[in-house]
Order: sequence, then structure tokens, then C-alpha cells
Amino acid sequence: MKKNAWLSRIIRNPATMLVVTLLVLLQGCATLDKDECRVADWRLIGYQDGVLGKPSSSIGKYREDCAKHAVVPDLDAWQAGREQGLLEYCEPANAFRLGRSGHGYPTVCPDPATGAFRAAYEDGRAIYLARSEVKDTHARIQRHEHEIAELREEKRNKLADLIQNGLQKQQRIMLLYEIHEIDEEIDDLVAEIGRLEHDLHVQEAYLDSLVSTHSH
Repeated sequence: MKKNAWLSRIIRNPATMLVVTLLVLLQGCATLDKDECRVADWRLIGYQDGVLGKPSSSIGKYREDCAKHAVVPDLDAWQAGREQGLLEYCEPANAFRLGRSGHGYPTVCPDPATGAFRAAYEDGRAIYLARSEVKDTHARIQRHEHEIAELREEKRNKLADLIQNGLQKQQRIMLLYEIHEIDEEIDDLVAEIGRLEHDLHVQEAYLDSLVSTHSH
């Protein structure tokens, strides 16, 4: 039976509508209660697990849950549904999305799909890494700018101290020395920001080239 026809039959069957609703919850939690175990359409559950890229070991949790209620999951039906769901999960477009969003590489796809799936995942992963590098460089520039602002505030305070009456010569010398050190630290940070901005320009250009080249 074709997948669409099979799914349409499930949706039209009132006895399985509860399961269809509950499958939304299963995305975050695979626990089944007594009623869910009794009315479960294991092919549908397997299909949903396949679409979500869940491993074959997922059936173990269902067995554990339903054993408490004297219900045994239909392994064959679940496996058939999962294999059908994996056909959607293992599409290159999904692999690209997974890589681009920073997810780890899944190992659930059947061998015939792994070549194209892996290539698409690596394309997405390259964009994720390039975008992460751009964000990191932005963050470093912002941190340095914040450090410079703090140093300039510290310098203003020391300049104010310098013109106070009653300071000893040694105290003034020490303040001047500290102000000089602050100026050097600011200069170093300004130079580092310049290097980072150059790096950022290169990184953004590389990211743009990846985005324009890879489309799935």
C-alpha cells in the first residue's frame, strides 16, 4: 500500500485518532501509558519514529512501558513503519538542514541513502561552522570594544586623580605610569579589533559563497 493511502486510512479511522494526537507528544517523550499501549498503531508509531530519525533501540522503551500493562508491541509493524519514515528522514534536504543547524551526524539511514545523505549533511555542516566562526569573531570584537570602554573609563578616573591637590610626586609618577599602561593596552586592543575585522570580512565572504553554492 502506498504511504499516502496508508496514512489516509489511519486518519479516517477514529480508533487511531488518539494515537495520531499523542504522537505529537512522543516527539519529546517516548513514554506510553496504559491506554496508549492498548490502542497503539505500531506501524504509525514506527513511521513517526523514522521521520524523527530515532534509532532502532527506541522500541525497547515501548516494550518497557507496555510490559507494565501486559501489552507487547508489534515489532514487525513498528519496523515497517520506521523504515518507511526513514525514507523521508534520509532525504538529502533533511541531511542539509541537520548539518546547517549543528546537529550531530545521524547513523540511522540505510546504506543506499548514506552517500547522498552524508554529502548533503557535510554541505550544511560547512555552513554551520562558517556561520559559527562569524558569530565568534563578532563576539570577540564586541568583547574588545567593551574592554576598551572600561579602560577609557579607568583612564578618566586616573586623570581626575592626577589633578587633585595634595598628591606626592611619587603618587603622580605612579598615576602617569598607570595611565601610560592603559593607553598601551587600548592600542593593543584597537589593533586586535582591526585584525578581527579583517578576518570577519574574509569569513563573511566565505559564508556567503557557501550559502550561494549549496542549496538543497
